[in-house]
Amino acid sequence: MQDVEQTAGTDGRILEPWTLPEYPECPVYVLVPENYHPDRPIGLLFFMHGGDRNSTPEQPFKSYLNPETGVLRPHIDRIPFITIAPAALPAVDGKRWNRKGVSQFILAVIEDACRRFNIDRDRMILGGHSMGGFGAFHQGVLLADRFAGVWLSSGAWLEEDFRGFLGTPVYLMHGKWDCAAHYSAPHPEPRHHDWCGVSFARAAHELMLRDDVAHVYDEHEGGHSLNWEPSQLALQRFLNWAARQKRDPYAPRCAVITPNGSCDPDLEDRRASRWLEITQTVPGNIELDKIHLTGPNIAWTIDELNAQSYYLGKAAYPGASLTGENLSGNRFRFEAKNIKEFICRLHPAMADLSRKITVEINGKTFECIPEADDSRPDYRAKITLKAE
Repeated sequence: MQDVEQTAGTDGRILEPWTLPEYPECPVYVLVPENYHPDRPIGLLFFMHGGDRNSTPEQPFKSYLNPETGVLRPHIDRIPFITIAPAALPAVDGKRWNRKGVSQFILAVIEDACRRFNIDRDRMILGGHSMGGFGAFHQGVLLADRFAGVWLSSGAWLEEDFRGFLGTPVYLMHGKWDCAAHYSAPHPEPRHHDWCGVSFARAAHELMLRDDVAHVYDEHEGGHSLNWEPSQLALQRFLNWAARQKRDPYAPRCAVITPNGSCDPDLEDRRASRWLEITQTVPGNIELDKIHLTGPNIAWTIDELNAQSYYLGKAAYPGASLTGENLSGNRFRFEAKNIKEFICRLHPAMADLSRKITVEINGKTFECIPEADDSRPDYRAKITLKAE
């Protein structure tokens, strides 16, 4: 791979890329705002690039960070974040950010960045566009508790439980004309509905409203690419939103759904999020929401484009689900399915740890005494609960 020299942008610097020893095929590109000072913590924007299985390791720079042609420039030059944009792990198709093992890759890159820079871990944003948007749908619900916000841009999903985002706000952005013939360049035909049509965003918006997942829905008047002016304006709106976000480890509502992800191509096991951890399960199925696309897959006319739509169904998988809500006043409510035992972690910001905690599990109420525990950095106590 040809090295990218340190490049001056409007207000930011592109550093020469590096690789992690365990991921030598994935160079990490970084844009550092000129106002960054090592003595002051700064946020981190982890960006998952678009493309396909043939995209080269230089893709994050060529298409997104290049000061001349990168679609994220100059917007990210002036934000209170260092932008980290690694090349995706190789894969057999365009779902390179959705594969098992990618979560560990993302976290490894972030840990490396935190050693190199003074990163404020409560102001980290995870996001991606197109192929990276696929990844944001998938990794977002798996890693939501690590981030202040998640950006879903022009992506897609198949089967998912969006309650995995509870406690982490989402910015859901998609072009209304993603599949329109007018916006097809550089493809010889309109983008396919089942690639990343706006139906995926509309369905996700509908489900997030149903499940009360905090989110902004930004369906702009552009196409798929971030090059278009409406897309650029939406990008700036997202960055303004991102600058206001801060991670909340004590969010009053959170959920652990396992398995979860976007099922495109895989689901993954995740047993803990924020203050909830599933420790023992029993056999049984859970249901994920499933999107079914309708209408023509390729739309050459406005009528064909308007005929593209969706309906929602369910898909059953062996698994477990746990949702928790801090009702305040030392009261917590849980809904548990296929769970024998779980842990609720606590902090003085969540409850008075010197008093008993009133707990409701699947409609049954009882009291318990917190046990001191600092095994997780954000918490000071825990209660271990039986769900059966």
